[in-house]
Amino acid sequence: MRIYEDPQVTSKNRLAPRDYYIPIGRSEYKPLNGQWSFAYFERDIDVPEKIEKWDTAYVPSCWQSAGYGEPNYTNQCYPYPCDPPYVPDDNPCGVYEREFTIDKLWGRVYFVFEGVCSCAFLYINGREVGFTQGSHLQAEFDITDYVKRGVNTVRVKVLKWCCGSYLEDQDMFRFNGIFRDCYILIRPQEHIRNIYVKTENNRVLVFADRAADITLYDAEGKLIGIEKNTKNAELEVEKPVFWNAERPYLYKVRAERNGEIISINTAFRTIEIDSEYALRINGVRVKLHGVNHHDTHPSNGWCMANGELRRDLELMKKLNINCIRTSHYPPAPAFLEMCDELGFYVVLETDIETHGIGQRRVGVGYDSDNPVWPCSNPDWKKEFIERMQRTVLRDRNHPSIIMWSLGNESGFGDNHKAMSDWVRQQRDGRLIHCEDASRKSVDYNHPELTAYTDVFSWMYPLHSAVKAYAEDKEKKQPYFMCEYAHSMGNSPGSVWEYSELVDKYPKLIGGCIWEWADHTVVVDGVQKYGGDFKGELTHDGNFCCDGMVFSDRSFRAGSLEIKAAYQPMKTVYENGLLTVFNRYDFTDLSECEFSYSVKCDGVKVKSESLRLKVPPHGNTSLKITVPEKKCMYGMTLDCALIKNGERAAHTQHILPVKPLQTKPCKKTGRVTQNGGNIIFSGNGYRYTFSRHYGMFTSLIVGGAERICGIPRLSVWRAPIDNDRLFLHTWRETERFDRVFTKIYGCEYNNGGITVNGSLSGISRAPFCRFILKIMVDGNGKIDFNVTADINKDTAWLPRFGFEWELPPTADAFSYYGSGPYESYCDSDHASSVGFYSSTADGEYVNYVRPQEHGNHNKTKMVAIGGLVFTAFDLMEFNVSRYSTEALTAAAHTNELKKDGKVHLRTDYRVSGLGSASCGPEPLEEYKLSEKQIGFGFSVMPK
Repeated sequence: MRIYEDPQVTSKNRLAPRDYYIPIGRSEYKPLNGQWSFAYFERDIDVPEKIEKWDTAYVPSCWQSAGYGEPNYTNQCYPYPCDPPYVPDDNPCGVYEREFTIDKLWGRVYFVFEGVCSCAFLYINGREVGFTQGSHLQAEFDITDYVKRGVNTVRVKVLKWCCGSYLEDQDMFRFNGIFRDCYILIRPQEHIRNIYVKTENNRVLVFADRAADITLYDAEGKLIGIEKNTKNAELEVEKPVFWNAERPYLYKVRAERNGEIISINTAFRTIEIDSEYALRINGVRVKLHGVNHHDTHPSNGWCMANGELRRDLELMKKLNINCIRTSHYPPAPAFLEMCDELGFYVVLETDIETHGIGQRRVGVGYDSDNPVWPCSNPDWKKEFIERMQRTVLRDRNHPSIIMWSLGNESGFGDNHKAMSDWVRQQRDGRLIHCEDASRKSVDYNHPELTAYTDVFSWMYPLHSAVKAYAEDKEKKQPYFMCEYAHSMGNSPGSVWEYSELVDKYPKLIGGCIWEWADHTVVVDGVQKYGGDFKGELTHDGNFCCDGMVFSDRSFRAGSLEIKAAYQPMKTVYENGLLTVFNRYDFTDLSECEFSYSVKCDGVKVKSESLRLKVPPHGNTSLKITVPEKKCMYGMTLDCALIKNGERAAHTQHILPVKPLQTKPCKKTGRVTQNGGNIIFSGNGYRYTFSRHYGMFTSLIVGGAERICGIPRLSVWRAPIDNDRLFLHTWRETERFDRVFTKIYGCEYNNGGITVNGSLSGISRAPFCRFILKIMVDGNGKIDFNVTADINKDTAWLPRFGFEWELPPTADAFSYYGSGPYESYCDSDHASSVGFYSSTADGEYVNYVRPQEHGNHNKTKMVAIGGLVFTAFDLMEFNVSRYSTEALTAAAHTNELKKDGKVHLRTDYRVSGLGSASCGPEPLEEYKLSEKQIGFGFSVMPK
């Protein structure tokens, strides 16, 4: 057995974990970021004692991002045989080397890795210091006896795999190298190593392992108190200000010893579970509006600069996120410092996931009592506990952390129990989280496992299951959705409904959306995913493209839908009374600007801005007098909440309105029948209708042809990622993507056309029989009325409506409907109904894998290409430069082909998005399951 394959020997000379800090004062901090000499070897056994040929590599970075080896994306399966603790004989290796200078030998000298994957051997001046495993865990070595005055040489040998790789099977691209900061610390001989700071009542308690002068300052830098030459300090604060995610107030502890200064941010913050199993922070009930965060960069892999991490957090704030689960490993220390400063509740997860063990044989699943699972094998116990210790002892001083997580998707065994027991012994007041324990307690009937956690955690639950747990009086733990609303591609659907449940029930404390950002590797401007790289013997395709923001961190409609679900204001409008609910936990609405406006056909007819004094969790009511107006399309009451110059929340209410009456056209145009065609003509228009196709083949308005293909009734949409679970039914069972239209008969009577037809998938019997009635008046207005009977055994439909092909000049359009963002029936709270203008190019959404996009529901009218489409009731529509077939066929954005047309859909309904790429299907009310359909709209010259 090679040393790096022994789970009981996962380090050599690595120091015990300590509290994180960078000392200043007499100490020296020497960052080693920058250019290093680098040599890459396909086999670690090929590394010579003396390397003759060096390249250069920047530290921190991932060597695959620099062209050494290829990226590999896998979710569940290990990218090597599942034979723990052994890894492939041919183990790629990267060797790093550089010089550093020590001007004067004094004190103790340390070398620190903040992140290196997967296993690192450290050498100073040609002598081996030690080695470490645990890619996302800090490793520190005492190199005092290895350095000399003047120029020193450090060499780091990094292996692609080690036994610890079996514990790091997270859903992500697999990268290697020194991907986080590394540095040297030179410190006084008798320095502090551990300094733990906590608060109780109105006291700040400091526990150091050596005596020091301990000073406490408030957030403004004002001195509060000092205790000299003590290991344990107790500093009292009169009327302390408490920290929370909305008001992250921090105190600073400064410990000085032998000229070295250590600064630790701390805060007053309490965590408790009340009698109704609600989460309370500082005694106040709090809901967690969270997201899972991976470190991912489209060019740099796992390597993210502090500025990029801060940008992630600032964007989260814009999206009303208040909680982060560090999936599935501890983040860089700077990330947690920013969480303390900016205000986030953190579920800190240790670096353990063994998902792939369940894939070692087809069908074995989570048989985690089997000792092949590291969690149930005593050989791995020491490593499990050490990984938890390295997590907790590095980060316990961060007030943002409210839960410790024992890892992710690793089964649950005795080694997890030992981890939980160790955390309990720390008595730091934080909650313990382990979804594997919660799942095993239910799926394998082990209710006793709930004793090892403080919350009941579940991934991707059905809405009905969430509600059932909330109403089950036998359930005695808070319910936390550690992953939900899988945000892959055009998604998620029904996140609003989850949020409504969380608001309603105390026991539901919230959850974390999966996940923050798409994982991609950009090659020649194209976002790539699993299967796109040489040597990927196993991969999970584009399953890594599941972020609520794109890999470049730009927002999409799904991002803003989540923002709306998490927003801090809710409104109800009934009988002229607008009630405003404050969903903030610690902020009065008077700190925000509230406004409302009444709009008729999108035009503002009344508005008011004011400051509402509404305490957290409170509400107030306003009497709104709505002007009497007649509208062509509709009247709305729109509300907005502005905080710090940003719109934090918006709501809309559709108001009852008296419609403007339009006089029907009494004149008739000219109608001629020419063989199989019926021709309608009049002032400025000429339409040709084909009896053979049961549809218009030409619409000439103002002398110009307005269509360049035959409109057709269809049900297919380009599959979204969340359609994958039922795609086989749609494509193979029903064959909705290959539909034939059959016209059985076409009659013209009294100025009207009646078409009898059906829709059938290739090789299948008709699933839809329809009657289409068409009337054309003297002004050239065409009324379409379709009634359809869907076979009772047919699956629910992706959509139902008409597809139109328009000339390429028909790019610009305007509409009255849900906008300006794409909107679907289960994801339309980011948009509001109103008048908007757009273009076909502007509607394109750059999803990593091309798919259905650009829909607008709740639409009354769309004007495009010289035609105006008006729904008799409401409709949905879509405008694109790409055909449904092109979007269906393309696997990457560079494979999309325009056909020189503008494609328009006018639909009765489009089914919802759901989150079934890894979660529930759309709720029943958002599936197009109707078996009788009636749909009408008109088309007239603009």
